[in-house]
Amino acid sequence: MKTLKSNLFGVAVTFASVLLLLSSCKKAEQSLPVDKLDLTTKSAANALLLVEANPNADAAFNSFNSSFLVSSGTTQYYKEALNVSGKDYFWRQALDIQMVEDVYLRTQSSAHRTLITNMLNTFLQQNQGSGGLYDWNWNDFNDDLQWAGIAFARGYQITGNTTYLNQAKYAFDRSYNRGWTTELGGGVWWDVNHESKSGLSNNPEMILGCYIYEATKDIGYLNKVIAIYNWVKATLYNSATGAVYENIRPDGTVSADANVYNIGAFVSAANHLHRLTGNAVYYDDAKRSVDYVRNNKTVNGIMTNGQRQGTWQSEFIRGLGEFVRDNNLWSTYYTWMKQNADAAWNIRRTDRNLMWNNWTTTTPSDNVTTAVECIGGVIMQQITPTTQPTGITNNSVYRLIPKINENSALDIAGSASGSLAGIWDWNNGLNQKFRMVSLGYGYFRLVPQHNTGTSLDVTGGSAENNTPIEIWTSNNNSSQAFKVVYDYHGYYKLKPKCAPSSCVNVAGANPANGTKCVLWPESNVDQERFALAVQ
Repeated sequence: MKTLKSNLFGVAVTFASVLLLLSSCKKAEQSLPVDKLDLTTKSAANALLLVEANPNADAAFNSFNSSFLVSSGTTQYYKEALNVSGKDYFWRQALDIQMVEDVYLRTQSSAHRTLITNMLNTFLQQNQGSGGLYDWNWNDFNDDLQWAGIAFARGYQITGNTTYLNQAKYAFDRSYNRGWTTELGGGVWWDVNHESKSGLSNNPEMILGCYIYEATKDIGYLNKVIAIYNWVKATLYNSATGAVYENIRPDGTVSADANVYNIGAFVSAANHLHRLTGNAVYYDDAKRSVDYVRNNKTVNGIMTNGQRQGTWQSEFIRGLGEFVRDNNLWSTYYTWMKQNADAAWNIRRTDRNLMWNNWTTTTPSDNVTTAVECIGGVIMQQITPTTQPTGITNNSVYRLIPKINENSALDIAGSASGSLAGIWDWNNGLNQKFRMVSLGYGYFRLVPQHNTGTSLDVTGGSAENNTPIEIWTSNNNSSQAFKVVYDYHGYYKLKPKCAPSSCVNVAGANPANGTKCVLWPESNVDQERFALAVQ
């Protein structure tokens, strides 16, 4: 465990449709709505669409903002506690920002994107060292840099601002260069004093490195992530149970504590590596750790923490949500997720709708509640849809409906291998129907029903932008294996194994008949979203 600092982390995001921003720095508690989203989902026969209105999720995030968000022009941050007006400390501030980034993944709101931009810029201003705006060398803790780096890497994904990517690279490089040594077989030291090599200084570094690799395709980052992963698995991971231990001391003593937040960061890292590499080992490790928490770290199934001042569940919840969404595991975990979402909501203090991290006891109505101890409750509402997504049923036939033109369908222009995929008005043709065949580990083959000897295919197995999507004789190539990833509001993305950071995309967002589908980096835009309708 971290000594003084670990108690704050362990004793230490996400989604809502409406954001409340403060109108004045003079009255930090006064808030105004700045964005409202139309969450109405259209009805379609047999479509796997959800009614995404989630009043608990909305209220949880709105109430969090009403209680903790401070705004003065473009300066925006969360204060430390109800009775403390100053900003949250460095690593907690980074987790606050990640919460808003999680919100954006669900809402795609321009207001939320603006808030992310303002918070990242404010973070730089408030935490700069003597070397200037981008200097964090004053912070001796490598995990602090990593949590902040993750916030900036995700900020780059959302905004495209290369300043944020450069800062994420700085955070990874700084913590790796001063932290990774061959002592104890490898791994990154927790701090500059080499007190321990911990899960908390290695698991977030892997997450950060994966994000940077996705953005830059610099194989050096991926190689470092894999080396860290191998060290964690050999040193801190229990391959029989899925537990992830706290740390190893310089004398080789391993702390057998297995904290939920630490396991959660490992799950997120393992799932990210599985998505990038397709290696089933990472999937198996992530699932083993998720099941360890469910079976060993709950009270009657509820994730609850007996101490204050920390997120505890939040990193695990994020990792769980990613793992379930990426791998179509709703039937396995949704009931448990909903049990915890309801438990967290039921223990809220009703005057503020704040949920602390002890989900078996009512949240105290005091004025010392901290922002970071309430993050987990907000996240849990957000990763859990109000009803269970139907998901994909193996061997069922589907129409894929592009969001940019919901009167059309994914369409194959021809029956021979090499025939290109595009969109066309729905006509109930067999060339517009695809059988989803599970390949295991979250991957599916899409078989067009007008030529069942072929499969949807990324031409040449290329990962290059604008690579055409076609059909080709069915084989075992990664160009024919797709993750069908739930993307909220009833839509899915098709992410090929040969290019895991990209999606099937309707070229140029053109809704016209005959528009081709191509490979394009995931951009959180409507032309990469499809609804699925069972045929």
